[in-house]
Amino acid sequence: MTVKTILVHLANDGQAESRIGTAVTLARRLDAHITALYVTAPAQMPAAITGRGASAGYIAEAVAIAREKAALLRGLVEETSRREGVGIELHIVDGEPIEAIKVESRFADIALVGQNPAMTVDDVVSLQPMEELPLMTACPCLVLPHGRPPAPAIGRRALVGWKNSHTTARALHAAVPLLESADSVVLLAINDSGAADPSAEAAASFLSRHGIAVEVRVQRGSDGDAGATLLATASAIGADLLVMGAYGHTRWREMIFGGATAHVCRHMTLPVLQAH
Repeated sequence: MTVKTILVHLANDGQAESRIGTAVTLARRLDAHITALYVTAPAQMPAAITGRGASAGYIAEAVAIAREKAALLRGLVEETSRREGVGIELHIVDGEPIEAIKVESRFADIALVGQNPAMTVDDVVSLQPMEELPLMTACPCLVLPHGRPPAPAIGRRALVGWKNSHTTARALHAAVPLLESADSVVLLAINDSGAADPSAEAAASFLSRHGIAVEVRVQRGSDGDAGATLLATASAIGADLLVMGAYGHTRWREMIFGGATAHVCRHMTLPVLQAH
């Protein structure tokens, strides 16, 4: 349970510098290498542009802009690596971001990605949201909230959303390197009765053998409000990390009708470590 390679996605969302700053903080703490990924996604033609000449001109301009952004990010990575004394390897690839991150995640212990900014229904229909990534990647994903400054520490005060499942257990295993230096960890089980959960106690015992002290809480609730309950509890205890399983069967059921995973991904205010 060690983290030696951190994959960080440098998207064109104005958050690249913030994400790489978070990656550097984690790399120092975990003695890890950073792989920074920038994907030059294919240009999509606006519907109003017609004609072969217009199309070719638009695509040529889009490619030029992508190369310019790649050069800027290369400079950011090289300057950050020199300044911070942390090894950062930059990969610039062409393709779709989701597919590229899936491939790169095969060679990483954890992937840092950004939360999607607020999307309209049309956006959801036409794009693959980043919240789908934990369902696809070979390694766990640490999703960082959009528009917030890099956290000075991640996992000093942590909340684990517990459910007795393989998915949640995988997230718990992935979180161990981050929780080993935590000041406090709360493990919250949500069930219909609010009764004691033996599996939650077993999970706490597992963490205690890694030297992680855990407070177990059980709260009455349903799957429908689990996401809101987790975020409310995280806020109440001042958590700087939420650990949870990533659940999803069909994209449309999760994104349109809800679910704890979708709710947290849309409304997160703190970093969320997810595994599937």
